Amino acid sequence: MSDASSAATAASVVVAGVHVDSFTEKSIVERVMRMASSDGVDVAVGVNAHVCNIARRDARFRALLDESITYADGQSVVWGANLLGGSLSERLATTDIAEPILRAAADEGLPVYFFGAAEGVAEQAAARLRARIPALRLKTHHGYVSDGELPAVFDDIAAHGTRILFVGMGDPAQRFWVDDHLDRLPPAVLTCGGLFDWLSGANRRAPEWMIRAGLEWLWRLMIEPRRLAKRYLLGNPSFVAAVARQKLRGTSA
Repeated sequence: MSDASSAATAASVVVAGVHVDSFTEKSIVERVMRMASSDGVDVAVGVNAHVCNIARRDARFRALLDESITYADGQSVVWGANLLGGSLSERLATTDIAEPILRAAADEGLPVYFFGAAEGVAEQAAARLRARIPALRLKTHHGYVSDGELPAVFDDIAAHGTRILFVGMGDPAQRFWVDDHLDRLPPAVLTCGGLFDWLSGANRRAPEWMIRAGLEWLWRLMIEPRRLAKRYLLGNPSFVAAVARQKLRGTSA
């Protein structure tokens, strides 16, 4: 990787065992543009309570986060950093920073590729984005691909001249997938979970007041209770406990 090793140039804090780089919306867009113009492959990962919980259980995932450029995707991570005496500039939900990144890519003529989600979802998201950003050079492929079909996907990514790849599979699978295929990937990779569902309009964002209050997780639980109950009802207390233990140990954020 080329740029990830310089992640410390952005102020970093450690929250529940995971380093999180401090970015503003402007600075994360600038970093992704630099990644897209560099040699090698750099990976950006949004960190929330769920990511921190997985990292405590999975040594490989934790090590890959250490190699990644990270940003605070969850408000709980920002609150945790503040409690521990650190400081993160702001919460940067991937759903919020995706369009600024895509607009910057369009301005610089950098081709972008969406890979992941069910068939048709990424393309629906792309259609909506192309309507808003006419200069955007964006191709897509769904994520339900067998190992035997992957070479054709990689060929399509390369043929598009892709400089920025969004991979939407959920954690930790998406970060493992990126690590397994680094030699076939473009210079800037962002793991993005369910981003394409949100950009396609399949899922509706929380009301603005809930986002400002740090309650977007509750909105997501309300609209997908079966899938997300364990993640939030058990995961959130687990994250809080991990931050509390770090605070009691006096470990600097």
